[in-house]
Order: sequence, then structure tokens, then C-alpha cells
Amino acid sequence: MEKEFRVNIYQIVKTQTPEGRTSDDGETGADNIREIILSNWDKYEKIIIYFEGIVKMSRVFVDEAFAKILEERSLDEINQKIYFPDAKEFIVKDLNTALKLRKRILNSQRERDEI
Repeated sequence: MEKEFRVNIYQIVKTQTPEGRTSDDGETGADNIREIILSNWDKYEKIIIYFEGIVKMSRVFVDEAFAKILEERSLDEINQKIYFPDAKEFIVKDLNTALKLRKRILNSQRERDEI
């Protein structure tokens, strides 16, 4: 297993304000970011996400790119694998909010499935 994989969000999405959930319109969407992260999950010890050049991300972008990883990996796994070394306070807040909301959504779905 390689040591680390680096992902620069700005270099991938080519905008300071990424907002798309999917890449339907030809632009790189949040689904592409999530696919990049998950496709490299087992290949690297750490996945390092850089936000240099990012001014603001929409809620749906953050949910799709990062929080939906909870559908395949636990929060503990995410916390042990993914690092955000240059994330400013507003990015950390957006990430935490999205993860909490996605976790509630997944828990509600599980509860409904058990009924």
C-alpha cells in the first residue's frame, strides 16, 4: 500500500465555487470527487484533500463529494483515512454539518428498512 494520495479540489473542478452534485452538464461534479476518493481508498494509507483556491462549496457539493462516502465507509474509517490539512474554518464547518446530516439520513433509512 502506498503512503498517501493527494487530491486538489480546485485542480479537478476548475472553479473557486464548486456546486454541482453530478457531472451531467460536462463539468466535473462532486460525484467525480467521491469516485476519485473511493477508487483510491484501498491503495493508500492516507488520502489528503487540498482546498487551495476554493472560496465556497455548495451544500450539495459537500454532501455528494464527502458525506456520501458514509454510504460505503464508517465515520471512523473516514477520520482515519482522509486528511484536510489546509481546510479553513468554514470548510471544516461545512464538512462536519454535511457528515452529521448524511449520518442522520442513513440512520433513518436503516430504521425504515427494519420496520
